[in-house]
Amino acid sequence: MRFAVFYIATLATFAMLGVLIPQVPEAMRGNSAAIAVWVESERGTFGPFTETMQRLGLFEVFHAKWFLFALGFLVVNVTTCTFNRWSPTFRNVFRPPRRVPDSFFDRAHNRTVLAPIGIDALAPALRKLRYGVETRVENGTTYVFADRHPWTQLATFVSHLALILFISGGLITWFTGFSAEIFTGEGTTAPVFAVSNPNQLQVRVDSTTGRFGDQGNALDFRSKLTIFKNGREVAHGTTTVNDPFKYGGYRFHQVGYFADGAELRIRDVATGNAVFHETFPLEESTAAPSVTMTDASGKTLLVDTIAPTDFLAGASGAIVHVPGTDRVIWVGITAKGDKAWELVAFDPQGGGQSGQVRVAEGARGTISGIDVHFDRVAAIPSAVGLGIPGGDTKTLAQLAKGADGADSLTLVSSNTPAISLAPGQPTTVGGLEYTFLGRKPFAGIAVKRDSGAWFIWIATAMLVGGLAVTFYVPRRRLWLRLTPTATQVASLAEKSGGFENDMRILAHRLGVPVPPELQEER
Repeated sequence: MRFAVFYIATLATFAMLGVLIPQVPEAMRGNSAAIAVWVESERGTFGPFTETMQRLGLFEVFHAKWFLFALGFLVVNVTTCTFNRWSPTFRNVFRPPRRVPDSFFDRAHNRTVLAPIGIDALAPALRKLRYGVETRVENGTTYVFADRHPWTQLATFVSHLALILFISGGLITWFTGFSAEIFTGEGTTAPVFAVSNPNQLQVRVDSTTGRFGDQGNALDFRSKLTIFKNGREVAHGTTTVNDPFKYGGYRFHQVGYFADGAELRIRDVATGNAVFHETFPLEESTAAPSVTMTDASGKTLLVDTIAPTDFLAGASGAIVHVPGTDRVIWVGITAKGDKAWELVAFDPQGGGQSGQVRVAEGARGTISGIDVHFDRVAAIPSAVGLGIPGGDTKTLAQLAKGADGADSLTLVSSNTPAISLAPGQPTTVGGLEYTFLGRKPFAGIAVKRDSGAWFIWIATAMLVGGLAVTFYVPRRRLWLRLTPTATQVASLAEKSGGFENDMRILAHRLGVPVPPELQEER
């Protein structure tokens, strides 16, 4: 028992290390170069201990050979202990001692003496307390053996077997399980396995939605999926966070939802061939000014968030054509300290001080007769480096709402003018036709196959059931010796007061006095 406690405590310590110490990301496992870079990034935390921790496997605790060996040894240990205890426990349950020495009635921890009782009255009273009753008579003395819930002692084997199933299920998952995560846009298809896998599965996200509460808290994510096997449609259904879609032993869980994606198609005008057609997430953000412009009479001319197309040394902004006027104003923002922003506006046609203005967030200023209010700084969803034909390696894509409230995709690169695209409206620049096909949300789908899951569920039920039986349905054995002068009772029972309570109930039912030592304090 001491060794078992020590060993399980040691395993628990190892598991705690695996929780507290950062572990190598699953996607990097098997890639020594990626692991080396990741370990180097942890040097700032662990300093000179980094190499030693890596050699000991502390960055991959749950995949380390010594941890798997320790789990396997625990299975052997528990199995050996269980079989070793089976024979005596079996005898105790099915062939318990019916007759004990007379001295046991004088030294048992749980014992008492009742008034003389006849067996004809005693046996029915014990049976009403759910005891099985056996009697024998020796030399004029009647001996009674009463046993209640003998089968509950087998619950300890159920609990031990549950531990074995827990670990076995984990090992089965380790050797046969599969897990992959897919992050793909609505209307697009992504492979589940490596391209060379002969049993390839593809997942197409037909539609994905997310519901949020008034405070922005997520209420529900769900996606409609179509599954293809080797290019042939084999299944379709809906997955949510708590209700995965299942096919072929695999579970497709919804694990994420991302609303800001864009579908862009670029076509070579000369050939008509599509040279780019992708749906991509805009996972970054660009700071942009939201402004309101009015004329001298107070009429609102423009309410818009200005997606920046010019990135200067100290400011970023764009040219704005003020509706209803012939004015063109460059509007941008610049950082003023660590947390403050300042609006910068410049009228290329205006001169002197009246042609430029600086406005703090929430304030207003006037430029060339136009009142400009700096409403706030907005974060525009954006992405950099999409490999778009006609652009450069750092092409910036920004998804914003136009002045009319419709989505607008802006492409900014160093070698071409900025391109602003409204949904479904082709724009031709430099022999290429750009078409923004609309905002597309993204779904995060986890694909899992866990052959050991059933073992885990069965083991959980067995462990809970075994512990419940052990603690709440205890076995109780009574040996009674009936003589003309007294009824002696001895028991093997727990020390929680169950024996005393049963004896009080028995005495009341038989109509005999409760022994003084068993009387409840008032």
